[in-house]
Amino acid sequence: MMAWHHKSWGRQQVEPGFKQWDLKRLKVRYRRRMQTSGMIVVLGVMLAVGDAVIWSLGPLVATIYWIVVIAMGGWLLLLGVGDLLTVRVDSKLARDELQRLGRKRAELEAELEEIRRRGSNGEAKSNGRH
Repeated sequence: MMAWHHKSWGRQQVEPGFKQWDLKRLKVRYRRRMQTSGMIVVLGVMLAVGDAVIWSLGPLVATIYWIVVIAMGGWLLLLGVGDLLTVRVDSKLARDELQRLGRKRAELEAELEEIRRRGSNGEAKSNGRH
């Protein structure tokens, strides 16, 4: 997952059409997703190690270890919720922008249709020529 996120981020940085605000938002998303992917790997290793080795070190060490594992799982959950909320907000902003562009397009198409209906190119009948 981390390699995929890195490759995707590299493409987004050179893609034309992104504004500075978009790139900043995408960079935050990249960092959050890299952290989430890394955390999944770390938790997987910790679960395996904890199950195989940690109990032999005593109950106090095992208790502290599993509290850390649970805390990391909670952090992973928070990162996932943050990503979900961010994607929802970004999607709403994108839909709003598309609606605005759609309204602008409809206005321009109506204006073009009016020009065609009048049979002119929008210039005044008397443009300095006789």
